[in-house]
Amino acid sequence: MELPRFARARARRLVESPRQLLRVIEQAGRKLAAAGGARSLEPVVGELRTMLELLRAWAGGTYSGVAGANLLLIVGAVVYFLMPADLVPDFIFGLGFVDDVAVITRVVGAVREELAKFRASQAG
Repeated sequence: MELPRFARARARRLVESPRQLLRVIEQAGRKLAAAGGARSLEPVVGELRTMLELLRAWAGGTYSGVAGANLLLIVGAVVYFLMPADLVPDFIFGLGFVDDVAVITRVVGAVREELAKFRASQAG
């Protein structure tokens, strides 16, 4: 899975700075809450929430079981989600999140086992 260059570069910097990553996670949570009713986001809301929870746990030091490559993919997907002027700008009614959903869906497919492992660790 290849993310856009800007998302990969920002993800690498954020992984090196958990404090900054926590701020980005909060921004993504607020954007997700604000976009809560966006029908185009519905297919990935649960997975995006799980990715944010995993990142929060990793950045907070309470979860370390994530592979480095998967961590970069997840952070990159969140970075892409936060970009207001990505492939299809978020303010375009009805279409703004279509590209975000596509990126998140592809990342979820690539890190499905990682997300399942994280959910299992949180359930027990």
